[in-house]
Amino acid sequence: MDRTVTILPGTEKSLLCLSLTGVIQAGDFAEFFEKPLMAIIAEYNHYSLFLSYDENFEGWSEEAADLSFKCISSISPKARKAAYVNAPDYRHLLMKMVQPLTHLEVRYFDAGQEEEALNWLRD
Repeated sequence: MDRTVTILPGTEKSLLCLSLTGVIQAGDFAEFFEKPLMAIIAEYNHYSLFLSYDENFEGWSEEAADLSFKCISSISPKARKAAYVNAPDYRHLLMKMVQPLTHLEVRYFDAGQEEEALNWLRD
């Protein structure tokens, strides 16, 4: 099975950059999202996210969605910025629901605007 979460080269300091594809699996979420994010929080006590959804992204397996919800709800107060590139519509709705619980600044970018998204996150 191919990996559904990939850590991208732009990852540095408190910024975690990921590409999502297919149906996100729990093992990939734990290894390539939760584990590096917890390491970032341990070192910097905050984090920012760059999430790029490729054209093959389909969603989350039930188990991965459950892990994601538990992880994000526990660490959301430590979030600073999140840039979503080519995000599905439901991601916009979900972030509107979660944002009042955080101090997170969110922006959405179209496919092809990856550099603009990274520059905004690094500002």
